[in-house]
Amino acid sequence: MYRASVGLTTNMKASATGWVARNAGELGVDGIWIGEDIGRGQDTFVLAAAILLQSKGIRVGTGIVPIAVHNITTLARAAVTLQEIGEGRFVFGMGIGGIQDLQRINVKIKRPVTALKEGVDVLRRLWQAESITRNAEILQLQDYNLRLKKPIEIPVFLGVRGPQMLKLAGRIADGVILSGPFDYLRYAIEVIDKASSEAGRKRDDVEKVVWLPTIPTFKGMKEKLAKKVVAIVVADMPPPILDMLQLNREKLERIQAEVAANGPKAAVPLIDQEIMDMFAISGNKEHMVDLFDQLGGMGATEVVLGPPFSGEWREAMSEIFEEIALRRGA
Repeated sequence: MYRASVGLTTNMKASATGWVARNAGELGVDGIWIGEDIGRGQDTFVLAAAILLQSKGIRVGTGIVPIAVHNITTLARAAVTLQEIGEGRFVFGMGIGGIQDLQRINVKIKRPVTALKEGVDVLRRLWQAESITRNAEILQLQDYNLRLKKPIEIPVFLGVRGPQMLKLAGRIADGVILSGPFDYLRYAIEVIDKASSEAGRKRDDVEKVVWLPTIPTFKGMKEKLAKKVVAIVVADMPPPILDMLQLNREKLERIQAEVAANGPKAAVPLIDQEIMDMFAISGNKEHMVDLFDQLGGMGATEVVLGPPFSGEWREAMSEIFEEIALRRGA
C-alpha cells in the first residue's frame, strides 16, 4: 500500500509544524514534506532541521526547494547537514519553482529543463566529493568542492509538471512530487513510467509522491472554504491541463473568469462535487481515504495530507491516519 505523509509549508507557525513532528510516530505518519513559500515564513532548512530533531524514525523532505532562488553551494551544504542530523532520513526535493512565484520576484529561466538537470548533476557530484567547475544559467562554480571525507548519498526528488520535466524526472530522479487534477496525475505517472523504462530503469526506481490540497470538512472546516480553495486551484490551471480533464470545459472557464473578475469567493457556487474530487482531497475521512486509495491505484507510492489546515485539524488528521491504518490492516 502507498505511504501516507503530512505536508507542511514554511508559511505555517512553528507551533503547528512542531506538533506534527512530535506526534508523527503516534499518528502513524510515514514522512513529512516541507514546501517552501518563496520569501515568506520560516526558513526551509531551519524548519527541516527542527522537524528532523523533533521526530523519530520518519523520512523528512523538502517539497520543494526552488533552486532558481538559492545558491547551489548553500543547497549542497544544507542537504549534507540535514542528512547528518537526520541520520539518513532526509530527502532533497527540488524544482525550478512556480512560474508565478518567480515572476513576482522578477526571476526568469530561459531553459528550465536544462537548468534543473544541471542542478541535479552538480549536487550529486558535490555529494560524491568531486570538485566542480560549471558555468550555466543559474549556477556558476569554479573548482568548488565540499571537502567531504567520504561521499554521501542523498535521495533527490523533483517537483515538476510539464511533459519534458516529467520525462527528466523519470530518467534521473529518485522520486517525483506531483500535484494537479486526477486526470492529469494519471497522465503524469504514465509519462514518468515510460521515461523510466526507456532509460533502463524499473518502475519502482522512481517514487511518485502526490500532494494535493487536503481539506477535511468533518472537523470544523467549512465546505465553503474547501470550495474556495478549489476555485483558486482551478483558476491557476493552464489550458493544456484543462484539456486533459473529463469535466465540462465551459464550466471550468467560467470559474476561472469569475475568480479573475471577482475573487475565489464568488466562484464557490460553481464548484460541484465532481470538480472537488478532481482537484482536491476533501470531505469526511472515509471519502478522503477513498480518494487516496484511487491515487494509489493509479501508481502513487505516497500521498500527502495537508495543507490547508483549519478548524480542528489535529483531530481530523488523527482520524484520517486511523482510517488509513484500518485499511492497511484489512
